[in-house]
Amino acid sequence: MSRLLFPIFLLLLIASIGYILITSKNEALIDERYLEISKNMKTHLESLIKEKQDAILQMSLAMSQDQKIKNALLSKDSLNINLKEFSLKLKNNTNLKNIWFQIVDAEGKSFYRSFSNKTGDSLVKARSDIDKMIKDPQIITSISAGKFAISFKTMVPIYENDIFIGMFETLGMFDSIIQKMQENNEHTIMLIDKSYKDQLVYVDKTKFIQNYFIVNDKADEKLLDYIKAYSIEAVINCEDNSTVCLSPHSVVSVYKLNDEHGKPMAYFIMSYNLDEINLNDIFQVRNILFLVFGGLLFVGYILFLYFQSKKNLIKNLNFKLEDLVKSKTKELTYLAHHDALTGLTNRFLFLEIVKNTIESAKRHNSKFSILFLDLDRFKDINDTYGHYMGDLLLKSVAKRLKSCVRAEDIVCRLAGDEFAILLKNVDDDGLLAIVEKIIHSIGQSIELQNNVFNITISIGISCFPRDGSDVDILMSNADTAMYKAKEIGRDTYQFYDKKMSESALNRVILEKNLKIALQENQFEAFYQPQIDTTTGEIIGAEALIRWNSPKLGFVSPADFIPVAEQTKLIIKIDLWMMRETMNQLMNFQKCGIDIKKLSLNVSAKQLESKEMIADLKNILKETGFDASRLDLEITEREMMKNPEATIVIINEIKKLGISISIDDFGTGHSSLAYIKRLPIDKLKIDKSFVDELPHDKEDVAIVRSVISIAKNLQIDIIAEGVETHEQRDFLLLEGCPKIQGYFYSKPLNANDYKEFLLKHNI
Repeated sequence: MSRLLFPIFLLLLIASIGYILITSKNEALIDERYLEISKNMKTHLESLIKEKQDAILQMSLAMSQDQKIKNALLSKDSLNINLKEFSLKLKNNTNLKNIWFQIVDAEGKSFYRSFSNKTGDSLVKARSDIDKMIKDPQIITSISAGKFAISFKTMVPIYENDIFIGMFETLGMFDSIIQKMQENNEHTIMLIDKSYKDQLVYVDKTKFIQNYFIVNDKADEKLLDYIKAYSIEAVINCEDNSTVCLSPHSVVSVYKLNDEHGKPMAYFIMSYNLDEINLNDIFQVRNILFLVFGGLLFVGYILFLYFQSKKNLIKNLNFKLEDLVKSKTKELTYLAHHDALTGLTNRFLFLEIVKNTIESAKRHNSKFSILFLDLDRFKDINDTYGHYMGDLLLKSVAKRLKSCVRAEDIVCRLAGDEFAILLKNVDDDGLLAIVEKIIHSIGQSIELQNNVFNITISIGISCFPRDGSDVDILMSNADTAMYKAKEIGRDTYQFYDKKMSESALNRVILEKNLKIALQENQFEAFYQPQIDTTTGEIIGAEALIRWNSPKLGFVSPADFIPVAEQTKLIIKIDLWMMRETMNQLMNFQKCGIDIKKLSLNVSAKQLESKEMIADLKNILKETGFDASRLDLEITEREMMKNPEATIVIINEIKKLGISISIDDFGTGHSSLAYIKRLPIDKLKIDKSFVDELPHDKEDVAIVRSVISIAKNLQIDIIAEGVETHEQRDFLLLEGCPKIQGYFYSKPLNANDYKEFLLKHNI
């Protein structure tokens, strides 16, 4: 009987130990996840504080160079300075909210305040930083406490002809930082230290708890209840570098904002809802370990009963059991940190490695680089060949990337067709050699199941410490540089430049206002007449789009058309121009005015649209416009991107009775063989070849060649950008009588063009 009870007892003992070990490991992994979230909240907050400090400093630097402000200081007249509208624009168009400005003259007297009408008071005795600036002008940045709250503050000296004439100060609140944390589901309450209670004379006295001031207007109720349930001191001291602070509902993290003496000024108490934390991978590992351990335990029990007399064999089996558990644990850990398709490091492990590399680089004063890579037009391959073939292609790309780097470098698949590479201890020459090797390798043909693929890759590069000191900023900057590489033509690389972030912000603002412009009908059609110089007769007009934004003012087409093309808004803009101009000219015609020919520019995105022909038919039918009076202008460069496809779509357009012109002819290096095959009706000589006529020999030769080509192909020709008698007379003598340009008329709005037609028709 005892022989039967002993193995059962042993089995229960092992099962209990296994359960405790697996459960402990599971809890440790959960604690690690919570600790990681706590650290991420702090890291995110630190990056937002740094980002706002940098933004306020850049703003102060820019405003210190403003000549209007300098002139006001020199003339001691502040009446023409009004920065409230600028603050409002920042609030509406950027994340910089609650920004105020102050200008102080060289004597330390307040010259202008955007938050008060009070001026002329001396600040030297009241503020040591003002006195310091006067004695030794220099940039001063700080976080300081005032009578309202704690705020960012940046002071920049103002010079005129190397003479110090005053200083520009920018102040910003923490509201936008708290808002961004909230948007990231990181519920945040900002408390100002109780030592500042008497100093905060203008705040809402009901917002103090335990002598600490609550900055938030609308604080998270659950987090606030948690803070109130304990003493604030207990909450702000509840965590250190190795433990996790938990409320009943969330992970809590505390960030202390210290003054220049290292004493706390404020506390950011942040929480992340436990329900929003994904622990499925940890539970999956636990369940698999339980399953594996239970199965092995069962097998072990059977073997134990069978071989109980053979102690050595039992020991060996126990060793195997231990090795198997370790092997399975190792296998599961590998799956949790690697991409299932390519076997590369996944995003989670890659970011951890970069974080560790940052810490090591700080200790050893070393450098490293991050490459952000994205396959060009990979979506087209998935759409054409299916996701199975796309996956095979991604695996081939992963192998090529691995072959291009060194053993110590880390290659990661982030998601989809995005990859990242960490290059350690590499100088500039070595970095460029690896980048160029990658571009060359990916550019080689890939053959998969009797299909040959020719793909390219765009690469963005950020370098530590120049481009950032934490993983999120380095990855974001590399991503920004990668999109810049795509913008300039793909199949290339770009290093991160701070101007890219400014450009990205301007692009976002422009894109946002473009969408509003389409919704609110802010565009206007202008018409530049086209003249036959032999008769002086109007033969038509080219329609040109203009945009006068209520927020941005007049925006040049050269600025907003590229953004529209990148976001595909250009298709809607093209259709708006077609419908608007055809309706306007049909109204002219109803008044008995001969509208002649209408020339409209068509974008490459429009040509690629599957709905283009149907849209053209609908607009012609809707407006009643005669298709024979419509001429679509397509730039030579866009035509030559995919000439075979262009020929097909142009033939479809021609069937509607619409004529086709090649715009900017001579700038796109087109093949005469394709020009001959294209069913076009007119060539348009580009303005760049007309500007220096008839004095530039090269331009003369080019224009004569274009006219000769048109005559030999028996197609019409017109020159744009004609502004002088000499240009007109040269073109007429050479056989190009049809012209467009300021010599006859600038682009006119609809009413002025109507008057122009009436005048010349008479």
